[in-house]
Amino acid sequence: MSAIGNEYGNAIFLLAEEEGMLDEVMIGLDSCRKIFEENPEYRDFLGTPSIPIGERLDAVRSAFDGKLPDRVTDFVCLLTERGYIRFFPDCVENFENEYNRRFDIAVADVVSAKPLGVSERQALRDTLEARTARRIKLNCTVDPELVGGLVVKIDGKLFDGSIRARITDILEEMTK
Repeated sequence: MSAIGNEYGNAIFLLAEEEGMLDEVMIGLDSCRKIFEENPEYRDFLGTPSIPIGERLDAVRSAFDGKLPDRVTDFVCLLTERGYIRFFPDCVENFENEYNRRFDIAVADVVSAKPLGVSERQALRDTLEARTARRIKLNCTVDPELVGGLVVKIDGKLFDGSIRARITDILEEMTK
């Protein structure tokens, strides 16, 4: 993560905390991050110095006013004005890390063979929360090469409950 991402991410976190808007700003930053991920050319446009700054700021306001918290729209404008919009993902990552620390949330990276349904996600979250005594945020991805089961990573600890891992364990036992 960049120094600018750390500095600006921490600044918006402290401001949102002071204003009692941590949840709203977190949701807004996450929504904006998704927009930039789905439309990288839009973020590139905002970072193009040859386009007049007024035009770029108008584009931010027309895209986000009323759709995101004002604090998030202002933050995107600030990064655009200062030429730092390319650091937006780092800023959000820093904000999210601070948010998770503040509310004792652990991030669980979950890999499954097929997409998990809502009830499966909730059951997994409940199980992990019971085992860790922390709130859990799931980051789910799909790996079709996984035959079945789940691979979960929390706080650097890997829990491999995949069928592939079970088969490997069985094969190791058979070769002993």
